[in-house]
Amino acid sequence: MKVARQAVQYAAEQLGFSALGVAPAGIDQGDALEQWLNDGCHAGMHWLERHLPLRQNPALLLPGVRSVIMLTYEYPRKDARRSTGSVARYAQGEDYHKLLAPKLADLDETLQFYGGSQKCFSDSGPVSERFFAAAAGLGWIGRNGLLVRPRGGSFCFLSCILTTLQLPADRPMHNHCGSCRRCEQACPTHALQNGRCDARRCLAYWTIESKQLSAPPDIQKAMRGYLYGCDACQEVCPWNHLPPPHAVDSHLLMPARMAAMPQDELAGLRVNEWGHLLSSSPMQRTGSDHLQRNIRSFSVRPPS
Repeated sequence: MKVARQAVQYAAEQLGFSALGVAPAGIDQGDALEQWLNDGCHAGMHWLERHLPLRQNPALLLPGVRSVIMLTYEYPRKDARRSTGSVARYAQGEDYHKLLAPKLADLDETLQFYGGSQKCFSDSGPVSERFFAAAAGLGWIGRNGLLVRPRGGSFCFLSCILTTLQLPADRPMHNHCGSCRRCEQACPTHALQNGRCDARRCLAYWTIESKQLSAPPDIQKAMRGYLYGCDACQEVCPWNHLPPPHAVDSHLLMPARMAAMPQDELAGLRVNEWGHLLSSSPMQRTGSDHLQRNIRSFSVRPPS
């Protein structure tokens, strides 16, 4: 199905995706994810345990699946915030789920023309997207646990299309991290070890996913200044200092009001004001109470 592959690749380029790769759906994923879960590194994200069988076997999501199409879509590389309260790059603009869903629907329609049945996800389903992205030759899994690309680094969204079409597959890429351990050394809480991220110590987990009212003292101390997420491991990666492969969609840029709003004004926002400020942002899923908790951590003093 070389023609179908060429057609979907051309359509993806027109829709703003920066790269496309294909991996066989039945490729062995190994036991790394299962071991990570067994070690408790997923913290309170228990849905990862429940969805493990689906992640390990895409045929449970789409019977007859033959190929996994992986795509990258660039997001900003700099924190637009001009005051205390950094925001992870991926969450600075509009909700990427809503932005990418219609684009994936267009690609689904293209593949239907060639007789394929598809299911599409962009961080919205139980698919091991980073594993398949590496298997599809888009990059390699770095020591920070993210997909790292020789052109573009790790600042990108991953989208996935499961299809019943047998498309020409790409070859995986060699790991080019070498002896570099800058991401591990830069992690504020030492959550990165040997290519694994322990969510129990990760600031992205604590500022986004955790529902606990307070974090352990050492984590809470490290949270000062982080409003939503953490990009420390990405900021120091040498591959992220190279020019991006594609321009960033303007919808993913931070609105001027959010970029300029000082810490005290953020802290004083009411629930409805948070809702208005974040109406189109992925940050709204965390909720205003959680964000206010993060803001309170800005003033936490280290123990004497």
